[in-house]
Amino acid sequence: MAQMLDHGDSKSRPLFRRDKAAVTPSSAPDLVSEADQEFFHREGYLVLPSLIDSDFNTRLIDELDELVLHRQAKDHRMIVSYEQMGLLTSHPPIIERLKALIGPRFAMHHIHSARHEAGNGGVNWHQDYEQFPQTNRSHIMVHVFYYLNGLNGTVGDLLVLPRSQNLVVPNGGIGLFGTHDLPGSLVVDDLPPGSAIIVHSALWHARRPKPGGEDHARYFIDVSYCQHGVLWPAYPRIAEINTTALEAGLGREGDYDFLYDSDQFFERRPLDESFKEHNQGSIALQMKGVGVDG
Repeated sequence: MAQMLDHGDSKSRPLFRRDKAAVTPSSAPDLVSEADQEFFHREGYLVLPSLIDSDFNTRLIDELDELVLHRQAKDHRMIVSYEQMGLLTSHPPIIERLKALIGPRFAMHHIHSARHEAGNGGVNWHQDYEQFPQTNRSHIMVHVFYYLNGLNGTVGDLLVLPRSQNLVVPNGGIGLFGTHDLPGSLVVDDLPPGSAIIVHSALWHARRPKPGGEDHARYFIDVSYCQHGVLWPAYPRIAEINTTALEAGLGREGDYDFLYDSDQFFERRPLDESFKEHNQGSIALQMKGVGVDG
């Protein structure tokens, strides 16, 4: 079972003091339990300590170092073209869990990889749900945060606000809170290497900068997936990325080809000007064919 961060209304033993959640390693079965599923859909996240085995984790760290060198040399390659990070986008222990949480079909939206050095400035409170405009949460988008060398209270802590995934706000509309604690928010600052956290993309979260880490940079990858059923705003170059992924065999002999389906996305830019022109008054009335003047 995944490790849950209890924040006060569970009958189980609390796993934190005040606003701080202590997460300990636990076994990770191939599928999430019913309790894990209920927790995710209610709270908006699921912590999976030590999900990635040590050999794969080491290869990912080495490859991320390689990516950083390439970027410093202005060599910006698609991340799915890197063997290990590409394979992470279809990592079976995660994909099978996502099938239970948002399945049976979903598509990858993007993968980001970064090495956060000491002194990193962090990221203010935000949510990452892709919708244009932000109006509902009818379908699920998730981000999987991978902490390749864990979290230890330096460089940056993860902040989450449980149950905030159903509050419809613009992606950056809560940035004015900076990285301060919010009522009910939790801190994740103690995770073993190879841990992953599945978050509903609309969950409010932040990265609080912390001192230290001069000899322990933070190796971080996030991969996001969108549930089938609606079209989602596309990530730049998504068709090229998906073609590269399929040619590289990331679909794992066809089992996970559905992850790289560009037909699940639409290009937002051609719609921007038209939307700005017609976005007046209540959208609900426009959907019923009622004009601006009623």
